[in-house]
Amino acid sequence: MKIRTHKYAELAYPLVNDIKGSSVESKYRTLALTFPTMIMQSGLAQAIGFLMAKNKDEHKELLQHMAILLNEVDSKSLHDKIINSSVTEYQLLSREALDASAWLKRYTQALLEKQS
Repeated sequence: MKIRTHKYAELAYPLVNDIKGSSVESKYRTLALTFPTMIMQSGLAQAIGFLMAKNKDEHKELLQHMAILLNEVDSKSLHDKIINSSVTEYQLLSREALDASAWLKRYTQALLEKQS
C-alpha cells in the first residue's frame, strides 16, 4: 500500500516534466514555487480561486495539475468540492493540497530551469 505522498510524487513528476520546454515554463515555475505558501497564507479556497480568476495558461496548468493530484476530474469539480466541504473536510483538503503542491514545487525546482 502506498502512502499519500508517494502517490503525489509519482503523479507530479510527469506533470512537471511535460511543462519542460513549453511556452509557460518560466511562469509556471514561478507560480509552482510560490503556491504552497499561497495556500498557507490565504487558504486553499482563495488560492484555488486565484488560479481560476487569473485564467492564464500557466495558472490553468497548475490548477489542472492540482485537480489531478487531488483526484478530481477537472478544476471546476475541485473548486466545487472545496467550497462545499465541511470544516473538517476543508482542513483535510488543505493538508492534501499542501502535500501535493510541495511535490509540484520539488519537481519544478529539479526539472524546470530558472530563467535569468
